[in-house]
Amino acid sequence: MKALLDVEWLEPLVEAREDSELQSWLRRNAPSDYPHAPYLADCPWMLHADVFLDESYIHINDIAGLIYMTVSRDNSCRFCYGAVRFLLRLQGMSEAQIDGLEREIDTAALEPRVNKALDFARRVSRSNPPPGDDDKRALRDAGYGDTAIKEIAFQAVDAVFHNRMATLLALPLGASELLNDKGLFAALREEFARLWAKLMTPATPERLTDELKTGPYSNVVVALDGIVQARILRRVLDEAWASPNLPTRTKALIFGVIARGLGSAPAEREAYRLLAAEGWAADRVDAILAHLAAPELDQLEARILPYVRETIWYQAPAAQRRSRELRAWLGNGQFLETVGTAALANMVCRIPLVLDVA
Repeated sequence: MKALLDVEWLEPLVEAREDSELQSWLRRNAPSDYPHAPYLADCPWMLHADVFLDESYIHINDIAGLIYMTVSRDNSCRFCYGAVRFLLRLQGMSEAQIDGLEREIDTAALEPRVNKALDFARRVSRSNPPPGDDDKRALRDAGYGDTAIKEIAFQAVDAVFHNRMATLLALPLGASELLNDKGLFAALREEFARLWAKLMTPATPERLTDELKTGPYSNVVVALDGIVQARILRRVLDEAWASPNLPTRTKALIFGVIARGLGSAPAEREAYRLLAAEGWAADRVDAILAHLAAPELDQLEARILPYVRETIWYQAPAAQRRSRELRAWLGNGQFLETVGTAALANMVCRIPLVLDVA
């Protein structure tokens, strides 16, 4: 799979823009540098999500990185895969050790409980079909409780979000250059040691307040109650919905298309609820989700909806070429938010396929 580092990867499909306010926010909130931040400047919630989701877990900190690597490889995300290898180098592993770890993943040579978690994460990511009750029972038999299963599922969909964001935008690949700069690599390694200590400190179990149980896709957020990522997802959803680059109804339609494609009934019901609040009758939403076309759609939506359905399952090079076609028609902020909303929908709409969602 190291050949993934040579997979075709286009030049970035969005314009980089230095933003002093965003950089100031990063210095206050981010545990480390985010070199791709200028490419997300016209859609700040996407960078905020990148930072907020970088949080420790209660039970799975020891395997979270393996889950992320496994899903990123499965989705052929060269950016995320390279980033994971880079982080493992910062931890002190050599290239040969990382290659050996990947062979263990491929041959299921890791301890059985880890193999079961990685297989479950792959099934969450692919969702074709998603893991079922037997798969969750196998995790429980391996020693994972209900909270740990929530965390495994969330780490898998977190990778789904980042894989799509990075791939569909063709974010620049910079990890190899950092490895070649020995002075910079040494400085980053010191910084990473501090970050790693934070990430390996188990999070404290949290219960959602009543206020955090409201808002778009609150049914999914509530299903994650008990892990810190529930609060984080609520914040990401609220920022995404408040962002002005796309109309609210367009975001709800994107979620509806992806929910319908995945067969995620609770997520689809929530899309109908949100569109009803925009004045759309259920029979018209039915027609749009079935055909991705209707007189009620504006030109923006008519172009976006077929594109976002293709993000449910994709091949990276073809997906980037398709993104380039759409980018030629959309402004920088609109394109960023289309990709970000599609990535977030792919994340959120997979959760009801694994966890009980009302």
